[in-house]
Amino acid sequence: MSSPVADLPRGGPALTALLLAVDARGLGGAILDHPLHEQARAFSSLVQRVLPQGAPLRRVPSSVTPDRLYGGVDLAATLSTGHIVAERGVLAAADGGVIVVPMAERLSTAARTALCEVLDHAEVQVARDGISEQHAARICAVIMDESIDDESVHEALRDRLAFVVRMSGSAAEALLDDADDRDVASWGRQTRDARHRLMSVSVDDSWIVALCETADAFGIDSVRAPLMALRCARAHAALHGRLMLIEADAEVAAALVLAPRATRLPPPPDEPANENEPPPSTENTPPSAPEDHADDTPQPPEPPDDEPDDADSDDDAPTPPSSSTDVLREAVTSALPPGMLARLLEQVNGGTMQGRVGAEKPNMVRGRPRGARSGLPRGGARLHLLETLRAAAPWQRARRQHATPGAAPTAPSTRGRPRVQIRREDFRIRRFIEKTGTTVLFVVDASGSSALNRLSEAKGAVELLLAESYARRDRVSLIAFRGQGTELLLPPTRALARAKKVLAALPGGGGTPLAHAIDAALEQALGAKRAGSAPLVVMLTDGRANIARDGTPGRPGAERDALMASARFAQQHIPALFVDTSARGEPVARRVADAMRARYVLLPAANAKALGGLVRTAMTMAEGVDRE
Repeated sequence: MSSPVADLPRGGPALTALLLAVDARGLGGAILDHPLHEQARAFSSLVQRVLPQGAPLRRVPSSVTPDRLYGGVDLAATLSTGHIVAERGVLAAADGGVIVVPMAERLSTAARTALCEVLDHAEVQVARDGISEQHAARICAVIMDESIDDESVHEALRDRLAFVVRMSGSAAEALLDDADDRDVASWGRQTRDARHRLMSVSVDDSWIVALCETADAFGIDSVRAPLMALRCARAHAALHGRLMLIEADAEVAAALVLAPRATRLPPPPDEPANENEPPPSTENTPPSAPEDHADDTPQPPEPPDDEPDDADSDDDAPTPPSSSTDVLREAVTSALPPGMLARLLEQVNGGTMQGRVGAEKPNMVRGRPRGARSGLPRGGARLHLLETLRAAAPWQRARRQHATPGAAPTAPSTRGRPRVQIRREDFRIRRFIEKTGTTVLFVVDASGSSALNRLSEAKGAVELLLAESYARRDRVSLIAFRGQGTELLLPPTRALARAKKVLAALPGGGGTPLAHAIDAALEQALGAKRAGSAPLVVMLTDGRANIARDGTPGRPGAERDALMASARFAQQHIPALFVDTSARGEPVARRVADAMRARYVLLPAANAKALGGLVRTAMTMAEGVDRE
């Protein structure tokens, strides 16, 4: 007869689904990373089937409004009965079940806030339009991340969901092929037993410390991450019939919860101590060997005296090994996908962060729908009929009983019912959100001191960013400065062919009029801002200014003018990236960057790809400043 846990999946989406069914409240849910529709349907269905019988499954579109999530006035019932009739929202209706949200990166702020509140408190409170109700909403959220380049699921929502499931490879195929009715029935019985066993699972404090240390080593700042990892480890132990958390449970939790949240690789172990110690072969020699070395005589006798006491204490309590943190670090590192591992290695070497999300601005005519607000349908604004009726419905009985001057006369309809009375304050107009792009202004030093070093890298970075801008709304501009002034070689554009022609003919040589370059960058950035774009200035220079604003040569005057121009630039609060292209870093370049309030980066030996990554990182600055 087979073991009761022999048919449990050892990893992949199927194991994640079972862990969610064991502790859906504590783990929150999962993010499906760019899944196929069949894969997302199979995963959410598996979670629902191994939850307690009768668990609901609700699919919520990304354009859902807060009224639909929280609940509110049932418009049809209220208009037909003449009194307020409350309607339960989707979150309350999904209590004890699964909420599936496709294209979650497009959720509105209000809808995202509603989901976060429910994940935190497991209940819905409605207090609006004469309704005051409270409903339980213990949900398991399955969020589908289908973002493209400049989109991503908001960090607040990511932080509340334990798992990130990548639907690729053999594990995802097995989820579709092997999850037949017999397996699901067996898994359902085991998850049911695990839910009863979960509160009895004990955890040694050393494993808690190891999970926290591992999260810190991989740059995970959220306090929820180690808490969710601990809940995942306890759920894994309960699912396998254990009442004590062991190393295998902690490894699974670190791989499933901590690995997708990693932002860096752990620092390498300190090597200076190893250089002063004897070779590794001497560490394994018998105790008599250290006696030949006078330097080691005071220390070797002490460890043997303490070892028996430690051994006795280990026999009394089942504590994890002293290398538990190292074990979890290895589990997280082995669970990192190849692409993420390469990005983290790049960050350790001074590379990039995550790409940006485009800034948003309100619009009354076009864009993505973002609910409604009170207002009159004029000046291009469009009436939201349903929300207008919803706002007027609770007041119909009062308006019919207490007619006020200025109200429209009540006329009977063809069915004998009074018509709906609409007042000025009932009007609701549609709101839209339009996403704006970023204009990256490359200001390249083409003088003699920099042309030989970094002009080719600047050209390559511009071409890389232009190639990616087709999938976004970003534009790239190029300003070159040398000799006595600056030249706008490439106005803001997404035309890759035109840019390549201009870049191929980019000249080099002459003086460094840095003050003129900063003035030109400020002028172009303000123009991009007036056009509705978020500007980002990227200065590529070694900072060796030698041409003053009036055209006279000389470093003191040129540096003074550059600092004055930088101060004017800083007053406009325009995000900027100052890339010092000198071999060892110029103090003048640092002072100019500080005066501009720009992010200073020293790149003495970077290629075009690394430079393009830095610019993509700095695009997050453009978003933050634009929203302020």
